[in-house]
Amino acid sequence: MKKLGLLICIICIGTIAKTQHIEVFPPNWYTQMQDSTLQIIVKAKGISNFQLENISNEIIVSNNIASKHSDYLLVNLIISKNAKTGIKKLVFRNGSKKLNLNFELKEKNSRPVPALEQNDFIYLLMPDRFANGDVKNDVVKNYAETSHNRKEPFDRHGGDLKGIQERLPYLKSLGATALWLTPFQENNEASQSYHGYAITNHYQTDPRYGSNQDYFNLVNACHQQNQKVIIDLVYNHIGDGHWMNTDQPFPSFIHQFDTFTRTNYRANTLMDPYAAAIDKKIFTEGWFDKHMPDLNLKDSLIAKYMIQQTLWWLNEAKVDGIRIDTYSYPEESFMKKCYQEIRKEYPEMSIFAEIWEHAVPLQSYFTPKEKNKMEDLQQVLDFQFCFAMDEFVQQPFGWTEGVSKLYYSLSQDYLYRDPYHHVTFIDNHDQDRFLSQVGGDINKLKTALGVMLTMRGIPTMFYGTEVLMQGKGPHGVIREDFSGGWPGDLKNKFEASGRSESENDLWNYIQNLAKWRANCDAIANGKLMQFAPQDGVYTYFRYSNNKTVMVSYNSNANEVNIDLNRFKERINSSFAAYDVIHQQRVNVANKLKLGAKELIILEIN
Repeated sequence: MKKLGLLICIICIGTIAKTQHIEVFPPNWYTQMQDSTLQIIVKAKGISNFQLENISNEIIVSNNIASKHSDYLLVNLIISKNAKTGIKKLVFRNGSKKLNLNFELKEKNSRPVPALEQNDFIYLLMPDRFANGDVKNDVVKNYAETSHNRKEPFDRHGGDLKGIQERLPYLKSLGATALWLTPFQENNEASQSYHGYAITNHYQTDPRYGSNQDYFNLVNACHQQNQKVIIDLVYNHIGDGHWMNTDQPFPSFIHQFDTFTRTNYRANTLMDPYAAAIDKKIFTEGWFDKHMPDLNLKDSLIAKYMIQQTLWWLNEAKVDGIRIDTYSYPEESFMKKCYQEIRKEYPEMSIFAEIWEHAVPLQSYFTPKEKNKMEDLQQVLDFQFCFAMDEFVQQPFGWTEGVSKLYYSLSQDYLYRDPYHHVTFIDNHDQDRFLSQVGGDINKLKTALGVMLTMRGIPTMFYGTEVLMQGKGPHGVIREDFSGGWPGDLKNKFEASGRSESENDLWNYIQNLAKWRANCDAIANGKLMQFAPQDGVYTYFRYSNNKTVMVSYNSNANEVNIDLNRFKERINSSFAAYDVIHQQRVNVANKLKLGAKELIILEIN
C-alpha cells in the first residue's frame, strides 16, 4: 500500500543500517488527553518479533501484543500527565537487534467547539461530484481503480477538496452555515471508490481528493467565513482493500463466516422481544456489502483503534461535528462507549447518527430514555421527518395521511430527549432526489424546503437541490456532477448567469429563507407548537420570548380561509407580520387566506 501522509521513519537493524518504511497507527498523539492510554499498531517488516522498551517516564509501555502476521505489532501505552510536546524516541528490541522510531506528541486541540444549533443550515456534498480544483490528481498511479469517466455514473469523476474550497463563497452566499462531506479518507477499492464509505486507510485522505493538509486547509477556510464542518465517520465496516482485511494481522478484528453473509438490514431485531438469535446475529455481524468487511467491535483492540482514529481527526482537523454512518449496525455497547469517549474529550461536540428505520420508536430506541442522561446519543438524522415530508406534499389529506403524517410523527417526539437538535432532511445521497420523487413539481419542492427550514431541528440540504437537480434509481445517477465544477462545463450553475430562470427562482427562495432563519430568534431558540390538521390545512408555530413565527400549509386544490381565533394560544386574531416568502409586510385580521397548495411563513410583530 502506498504510504502517504503517515509518519515515515528510519529504522536501524543491529549494526547494519537499512532504510525501511514504517507505519504507525495513529501516526502521532497528544498531551493532556482525558484518557491517558494510547494504543499503537506498528507496521514494518518483521516487527512482530520485537518489543517496545520503556525508556522514558513520559511514554510508559503497558504491554506488547505480537500479531501472527510478522509485519505487525500492537503496543499499549500510557501517556504521562507530565509529558511534553515534541518528538519522542521509541526503541524496539529483538535480542541484539534494535529498532528506533521517532513518534511525535502534539498539544491537544483545545479550540472551543461550536455546537450545531437550530439556526444552522447544513449543506451535504460528495467530494467526487461537486467540483474539480486539481485535474492532476484525477487518477493516481498504483491505486486499484484507475478509471476516470464522468459519463459513467459509478466511476470517479475527479471532484476534490480544492474544488470545494474554491466554491466556499458560493455556499456562504447561499446561506449554508455548515458543510458536511461524505467520507474523504482513502478508498483504495477496485471499483465505485468515489462514494467514500469503504475506507482502506483511516488516517489518510484519498489522494484523488488531495492530501490531509488539503482537508485541514478546507476546514480552516470554512472557519474563516464562520462555517462549521462535519466529518462523516464509518465504524461498522471497512473496505476490503484495508490492511486489516488483506493482511489480517488480528483476525478477530473482522466478523468471519464460512461463506459471504450479508447483513439482513433489520435493526428491529435489536429490540424485538420475539426476535430469533440468528436474525440478530446476521444483522450485527453480516457484511454490509461484499467489499465492506464487518468490524467486530466487541474486540477491545479494534474498538480502541476506531475510537482513536476519531480523536485523531478531531485534533488534527479541528472539525465541529460528527455524522456517524450506519449507527444501528455495530455492537450497541461499542457505539455507546465511542460516543462517551468523544464527549469525554470534547463535551460540546455535536454528534448525529444515521438510523435508517421506518418508525419513530425504532429510531428513538438508540437515543437515551432518561431526560437527564447525557452519556448516550442525543441527535439523529431524522428519517421520520424525511418520510413524512414525501407524503406531506404528495398524498391527499386524511386522518393519518398527507399533512397528518408529519403531525403524527412529530407528536411522538416525547420519545426523544432533545428533538430540537435532530438533523432534518428531505433527501440525501442514498435516496432519489426529492424533485424526482415529486415528478418535477417545483412548488412541492419549495413547500418541503419551506417546512424543513422552519421546523424544529437542524436542516440539511443535498448539493444541487438549489439548482433543480434531479436523479432517480441507481446511486451513481442520484450523485450527478454539479454543473460548472469542472473545466469545460457548458453551464456554470455556481453563477446566476449560468442558471435558468426557474433555477434562479429556487436558488433565491432558499437563500432568502436561509439568511432569514439564521437571525430569527424563534428558529434559533424557539419551541414548536402544532395544531391538529383540519380540513387539509396544517399550521404550526415556532416561538421564543422575543419572536413568533406562524407557518401554515393548505394541501387542498382550492383556496381556503382560516379562522385565526383557533390559534389564540399563540397569536391575536389580528396582527401585523412579515411575509417571509414574499418578503413584504402584511396586516392580517381574523381570517387568513391561503391559495391552493400554498405555504405561508409569517414572522409576527
